[in-house]
Amino acid sequence: MLFKATAQKTIMFALLLLYALLFIQAIQYKVLAFLLLLAILCSFLSLFLRYEFQIDKDTLTYRTYILWFKVYAKTVKPMDIKRIVFKRLSWKTKLVVVKVENGWNMRIALFNPPNVFKELERFAHEYDVDIKKTSDYKILEKMS
Repeated sequence: MLFKATAQKTIMFALLLLYALLFIQAIQYKVLAFLLLLAILCSFLSLFLRYEFQIDKDTLTYRTYILWFKVYAKTVKPMDIKRIVFKRLSWKTKLVVVKVENGWNMRIALFNPPNVFKELERFAHEYDVDIKKTSDYKILEKMS
């Protein structure tokens, strides 16, 4: 099953406006203007970030795109997973961290459809992967 998420555009848009105002003020300083221009470019590109997380029969795949260009992709098998940790990200937001043997861990939050957490739990039970749920996550589970 394929799950999708995007960057939080409202936050990035506000930062982009702030950088633009700072750039106008710092135009007389060449080095500062260059750094601010670089920050504006990075913020602008982050508006077009997309994330995909796919649970297949025996693999988990995490991909990051800027526009339609794939920037990062990671595929792990159940034997490469140390544990799956279910946490609380914010007041009502769930987070899952898939801890892997080699490389960066996968952070799964704000994906649609929201049944990604149940699917990950089913995947972990099916392949006997260690699961850890924090007490805060258990509270969120009871609420939903």
